[in-house]
Amino acid sequence: MERETVVICIGSDRVSGDMLGPLVGSALREEYRLPCPVYGWIGESVNGVNLEEYLAMVSNRHPQSLLIAVDAALGKQEDVGKVRLKKGGIKAGGALERKGGKVGDVGVIGVVAAERPPREVYAALLSVPFSLVESLAARIAGLIFAAITEPFCGREKVIR
Repeated sequence: MERETVVICIGSDRVSGDMLGPLVGSALREEYRLPCPVYGWIGESVNGVNLEEYLAMVSNRHPQSLLIAVDAALGKQEDVGKVRLKKGGIKAGGALERKGGKVGDVGVIGVVAAERPPREVYAALLSVPFSLVESLAARIAGLIFAAITEPFCGREKVIR
């Protein structure tokens, strides 16, 4: 049995280093016209304030769906600019030490800056060049589109 694929793009469109999710969501909706539900884009962010509300809505509207979660992350200096896939989802807001479980069945993160102590994370996210985030978002949106629209797209076995 196939599972519906849903994409949730997490982040704030007000902070350059946290804009990755909304930029990916906007590209998937507007440029690629992805043939599955996408939540979180510029002007309609899914973020720390409303994430739980969106997750409840997705669970209600799309039960048993395969949820792909997209977010920005901090990582090793040598990983800045790289895209990482995470089986089992992602911990949204992890860099800000937010509490909560993992989001999604599959996580796609873009490393936007080097790890910092908790008190320096927000400043680090503010100083991320928009061009880096824009480039990562374009790559991630293209990868998600290709994964979902290729033969056997949207099926769990392709993602695993």
